[in-house]
Amino acid sequence: MTGVRNEAVRGGEVRSMSVSELPEPRGLPLVGHVPALARGGVIHRVLHEWCDQHGPTFRIRLGTQTVVVTASPEIIGTVLRERPEKYRRGQAMGRLIAELGAAGLFDAEGDDWRALRKIAMKGLNAGYLRESFGVISRSTGRLREQWSAAAAAGEVVPVLDDLMRYTLEMTVGMTMDHDLDAVRRRGEDGPHRHLPQVLTTLGQRLNSPVPYWRWVRLPGDRRADAAVEEFSALIRDRYVRAKELIAGGKRPGTFLESLAEAERDGGDVTEERVVSAVLNMIIAGEDNIAATTAWAMHYLATHPEVQRLVREEAAEVLGEDAHPADPFVVARLKYAEAVVNETIRLRPTAPYLLLEAMTDTVLADSTMELSVARGTHVMPLLGYRSDSDAQKYPNPGEFDPGRWLAEPAEQAEGAPSFLPFGAGPRFCPGRNLALLEATVFVSMACHNFVIEADTSGGPVGEKLTFVVLPTNLSVRLRSVR
Repeated sequence: MTGVRNEAVRGGEVRSMSVSELPEPRGLPLVGHVPALARGGVIHRVLHEWCDQHGPTFRIRLGTQTVVVTASPEIIGTVLRERPEKYRRGQAMGRLIAELGAAGLFDAEGDDWRALRKIAMKGLNAGYLRESFGVISRSTGRLREQWSAAAAAGEVVPVLDDLMRYTLEMTVGMTMDHDLDAVRRRGEDGPHRHLPQVLTTLGQRLNSPVPYWRWVRLPGDRRADAAVEEFSALIRDRYVRAKELIAGGKRPGTFLESLAEAERDGGDVTEERVVSAVLNMIIAGEDNIAATTAWAMHYLATHPEVQRLVREEAAEVLGEDAHPADPFVVARLKYAEAVVNETIRLRPTAPYLLLEAMTDTVLADSTMELSVARGTHVMPLLGYRSDSDAQKYPNPGEFDPGRWLAEPAEQAEGAPSFLPFGAGPRFCPGRNLALLEATVFVSMACHNFVIEADTSGGPVGEKLTFVVLPTNLSVRLRSVR
């Protein structure tokens, strides 16, 4: 058994414990805590409530599987640092993604992960982001035009739907150099309308106590299958072109071209793996960025003073340009970036991980040493108390982007960690791209429009599918340019 000990543990009284000694919320026979977690689609909120009641580390049962849930900063830090050698993503998640035909970097482990990570980082480094900024600019211009028409007509804007198409268009363009033109096709049929079904289906399967889809395909499952096949055909077509360009001496400029280069150089790359890896990248990129920008719109709509400050900054930095023209301009949009960071603090789109211990080990913090057997599932709560911890964030419940512009305050010892992009070797490789796209969007939205909340259909809610998405989010826009 390997031991993990934090300095804080050495200096205080510690209790040695087994997983069976951890506190556990009241559950049901056979199914355990599945019904309580699935109710309302807000799993993260339920886990946070149990954390408040039972302490930072407790156990739950998902059917017959026991899971260690933890918000302990020391334990979370240890687990993230020791990926991928000692912890892997839960195998059930990997199987579900593979069954959908979208296995890739997000769920890969071991040598597969290392190879895909190396290829992906070529297409997500700062140099490539500068070169491919034209894709972001093109899609942002199209969204501005569409929203200008909606503002002139007095229409209610369906925020999440529009931003799903916006981020999908950018992700496809930057991943495989293809213009999906999804932004301007609201209401039209096509791949941009079908891909969200894949995410919906994945979320439903994650929360299902029975793997029904292995015996019977419901209508939603069949729609997801059709969407995967549609995108797979597109990826195959673009891969042929990517291989031609690489064979002709082109330097890789997209994830797809980097895969083509790896195949040319004798790597373990097949067309099937390429299709799966690219689809994985598209799904992961689209959903998280769409969720973040949609939540940003929610906070902008309900905080006119924040809108005004973003608008003033944009007027100074952008001048007559409708949106940022290059990434060097984006670097000057400090307040818009602060809006993005504050949005992520209050609404992290991936609030937890589900991992599996690959060896017998000990997880320790200042109160306990927990013996964890190989195969035990561990669930770090990455966003716990990020919206309520007054030690780390004064007035934590307030939407205050200015806190990200001030000098960082000295953090109290043991303050909860806030890790929206993870940490350690497997931190999210798309972090820079996500922040870039979201900052461009926030600046464009406030530079061109006054954003007003539309609550005619009821209050805004939230639901966790694959990420935490806003529900019932609509706005009205007034053009200011």
